[in-house]
Amino acid sequence: MATPEEQAVAVDETGNVNGRSASMRMRPQPSKSGSVFGLGPRLSSVRIDKSPTNVDKLYSQVFNSENPPMDWADIGLLIPHEAICHEMTMMVQSANALPDSPSDNEYWKAILFSKWYIDYLFVMIDEHHYNEEKIYFPWIKSKTEYPEKKFSKDHETLVAEMHVMKVACETICKKGGKGCEKEIALLKTRIPTFEKDMREHLKEEESTVPKLLRDNFTQEEEEATVEKILQAGGLVMAKKFLPSVLTAMQKWAKDEFYEDFCGAMPPPIKHLTFKYYLPDYENVVVQMRDAPTLEKKPKLKKVGCCGIPFCFPCVL
Repeated sequence: MATPEEQAVAVDETGNVNGRSASMRMRPQPSKSGSVFGLGPRLSSVRIDKSPTNVDKLYSQVFNSENPPMDWADIGLLIPHEAICHEMTMMVQSANALPDSPSDNEYWKAILFSKWYIDYLFVMIDEHHYNEEKIYFPWIKSKTEYPEKKFSKDHETLVAEMHVMKVACETICKKGGKGCEKEIALLKTRIPTFEKDMREHLKEEESTVPKLLRDNFTQEEEEATVEKILQAGGLVMAKKFLPSVLTAMQKWAKDEFYEDFCGAMPPPIKHLTFKYYLPDYENVVVQMRDAPTLEKKPKLKKVGCCGIPFCFPCVL
């Protein structure tokens, strides 16, 4: 049987991935008519004082007590980056806790974690890279020379590594967690390495992008570009990404900033987030992610339907 690495190469050679994930190649295009409402809060309406963050709780390798994030250019980058770092930190913790050779009553640990990686972590980071390559970085290049730090190449390398781990997770799910010692060993080795590489990549961006934004763009222009990204992802990505953003923000942002940020969310999105997305994240997504660290198999239960036939949470 082919190893996860060999399977990943095989998929690439058949053209199903071709250097990008299958999800990127098959991503639906946003509607030309656009959304009837904005999908994200306007950062310009959020108060950013001289110290809006708890710097000692940041994952960032750039911002600290000597170099605290100060304005929209810094904060705008931290919002997605801190969410990604939070999920990666918890992922490493769970990967380390995976049993090397699961017993009959431990298969669920490997299965739930693998499903979380496939359905959430992989999609979140893959989408983040795609949006930077296709929307955000081209927008920056429209006004200024972009330093050749090979972000796009880094993206390809990171996505390729993610795909190898995704194949391993898919194999674990197909086997029902049985006889997956090789796949688990791969995850326990590759995941910490990937997290380190990803953090270095985020560090590079945080060291470069904010100055480019301040020198060449207004906050309103940046907000419009971010809204394009949010519209492209739609409610599907809002459901996957927003809970992680808010969970991480509760740690790194001061209370006033967090409250203003939530208050600036469009009412429909705020309702879906706090009524459905966050509870489902805590009761389902987090339980899947943390499964290897749990003693008992969790009961995954989503928020009940409101009864409306076209209910957004049910449709999604």
